[in-house]
Amino acid sequence: MRAQRLTTPARSLPELLHDVLAVQAQDVTAAGLAVRARTTGVTPADLVTALDSGEVVRTCAMRGAVHLLRREDVGWLVALLGPVNVARSRRHRLELGLTDELCAQALDALREVLTEPLTRPQVVARLAEVGVVLDPTTAAAAYLLAYAANKGVVSAGRSTYRLLPHPDGTRHGVAELVRRYLRAHGPATVEDFTAWSGLPAVDAHAAFPYDELVEGKHGWQLPATDAADLDGTVRLLGPFDTFLLGYQDRGLLLAPEHASLVRGGAGGTPVPHVVVDGQVRGTWRRRDGRVVVEQFGHIPVSELDVEVESVLAWA
Repeated sequence: MRAQRLTTPARSLPELLHDVLAVQAQDVTAAGLAVRARTTGVTPADLVTALDSGEVVRTCAMRGAVHLLRREDVGWLVALLGPVNVARSRRHRLELGLTDELCAQALDALREVLTEPLTRPQVVARLAEVGVVLDPTTAAAAYLLAYAANKGVVSAGRSTYRLLPHPDGTRHGVAELVRRYLRAHGPATVEDFTAWSGLPAVDAHAAFPYDELVEGKHGWQLPATDAADLDGTVRLLGPFDTFLLGYQDRGLLLAPEHASLVRGGAGGTPVPHVVVDGQVRGTWRRRDGRVVVEQFGHIPVSELDVEVESVLAWA
């Protein structure tokens, strides 16, 4: 929780993303909840301003999923992860009629038509005007825009697309991604990193700093827990939150007997959940302007009430 800024909230979005690297953001509302839980003094308007100004960029990164990134980190992350994501999704693009030739043509067209932020229907219409016609009854537009994002051409705002800001030229490899991952998620295993990053296992194993870790009987040993850390800190986390999605093995954070209560939807994406001192102890949802909590472990009432007020205030 400390590494994820859940007990030591950041005072700005750039500070948060410097430390946690990325916030998953295919759902903008869920991304806002993740930011809320990890910052103090940051408002929904601040997130909107950061996206509109390009200080924070919303684009494809780990596993091809959409994330919030600092402008300074976009270039090297897309350069590192984009080729893997493009290769992994090629079969689906071909099934939608998005041949390699059409995709290459579309990249040139996007550079021409994205003179301003455009919604997806507007992008499709502008592309059609320059000869790139997409079937509106399929997911072709979504896959093409994801391809363009992984190629470093476009990024997504709240509901619009624009050309990706010009990268700063910095290039890092897998070792830097491992370092940033462990800073935000450690202690963790190479299997956790591989599942989070989407990189080939051979690349992950080659870059993982085994000599800096202590191998225990059942994996990597946890550092000793300071009793002062166990203060009843409660956080309401939304779907797609990296607190759970950052790991392949979630056993230290979520008791196996409760996993089915938290794992929802295709692919096992966690539903909104309540975390207390690093342990998931319940789920929550909005209903009729209220927050309804289903708990399966002790949750301090006073701390929960503060979190509920914060969630309701985050519009």
